[in-house]
Amino acid sequence: MKKILLIGDSIRLSYCARVRELLGGKAEVYYTEDNCRFAKYTLWCLREWMALASPAPDIVHWNNGIWDTFRHTSGGICFTPIYEYAEYIDRVYREIKDAAPAAQIIWASTTAVDDAFPVTDNATIDAYNACAAEVLGKVGVPVDDLNAVVKADIKKYISDDLLHLSDAGIEACAVTVAECLEKYI
Repeated sequence: MKKILLIGDSIRLSYCARVRELLGGKAEVYYTEDNCRFAKYTLWCLREWMALASPAPDIVHWNNGIWDTFRHTSGGICFTPIYEYAEYIDRVYREIKDAAPAAQIIWASTTAVDDAFPVTDNATIDAYNACAAEVLGKVGVPVDDLNAVVKADIKKYISDDLLHLSDAGIEACAVTVAECLEKYI
């Protein structure tokens, strides 16, 4: 049975157990209980998380982005400048390939936020998604477009905190991720 590792931020945390349920009997689904936060943090912890599917996962479904786009300082500067984000996405990719050379890596786009969310916006998220798609596209990594799923009905799929998924959003993303992963099982 194929081993799948899910890596990503709190959005991934919300749907990973449901993905495991949806793929029950088809694959072993592993994930960290840790919020993988921003790209630098993922790089820092990656070896530990890769060991969850020891000796190596067959498939890695991965995301970073929302934390990287946050503006928590004056001047409206993103936590991770986009040029640095591109570098860290590439470094995380290379570390995954080093730890699991045969693994199929799938990139999950960063999900949209409600327009009223105060520390990032969808134009910035779109730019970071395009950046990651460009970096990873050069090495043939397919994109699981969770951003498009959420954008289809932001009011339905985003919770009252304006960032995280509602129950309907969790289900929609879990189904999308499971359907994507089934193509590689």
